Amino acid sequence: MMLIAIMASLIVLFAMIIDLFSGLRKAKIRGDLRSSEALKRTLTKFITYEGGMGIALGVDMLIHFSKLPQLFGLDVIYGVPVVTCMVGVFLLVVEFLSVREKADQKTKKQMSDAANLLNDMLQNDNLREVFRVAIEHETRVKTEEDAV
Repeated sequence: MMLIAIMASLIVLFAMIIDLFSGLRKAKIRGDLRSSEALKRTLTKFITYEGGMGIALGVDMLIHFSKLPQLFGLDVIYGVPVVTCMVGVFLLVVEFLSVREKADQKTKKQMSDAANLLNDMLQNDNLREVFRVAIEHETRVKTEEDAV
């Protein structure tokens, strides 16, 4: 069981490395800075993913020690880290989708998210009033400067 779980964790790690290099390449294509902030996010992702794999292995070990598969007549999966493998498959699908995402799609999504945020902010009456007052003030200042 441990050998299968270790292999699954290594496969997930390999997929993360592929995604990291893919992300660096996409950033280069978009002309974005490749900052240490992005690399910190990769470290956080590593801890989250591999931590999740470790927790899944813990669940599998408890299932194994409790002999639940044998109680339910599932002798075929006894000793197989099913939960770990399922979590690993999920993480691999996530990484695959991340690698497949094109650089321009990511840029369009970020621009769309920013536009939606600005739209939401402008829906707020208080913010709209602040902008109105600021524009009026600028107009007054400009008119006074032109008069002098």
